[in-house]
Amino acid sequence: MNIDKVGRVGGYGYEPKKSNVTPKTESAGPVDTINISDAAKKVALEAKLQSEIKTIAKQIVVAPPEEDRLEKIKAVKERLKNGEYDNLSNEMLDKISEQITSSFLGQS
Repeated sequence: MNIDKVGRVGGYGYEPKKSNVTPKTESAGPVDTINISDAAKKVALEAKLQSEIKTIAKQIVVAPPEEDRLEKIKAVKERLKNGEYDNLSNEMLDKISEQITSSFLGQS
């Protein structure tokens, strides 16, 4: 009885044949394209500008006039000098923090 040598113990020395099959690449088929007319681009630009104008108009209407702001600033400065803002309630602090947050987030 003869036993042919296959490889070392533990499977070392035996390597299966590697296939040289190259993966098939997809052929370049038709490519989809989109053409947007100049008229459509103009309409889109006008719609965007109208939207921006409405946003700015709303901000102008909501904002108080400059004179009112100056008077409010003077009143706040006087209150600061008098010490009225030294001991604020939690409700007042919450209201102030909400106003600061909404101004940073751009909400009205």
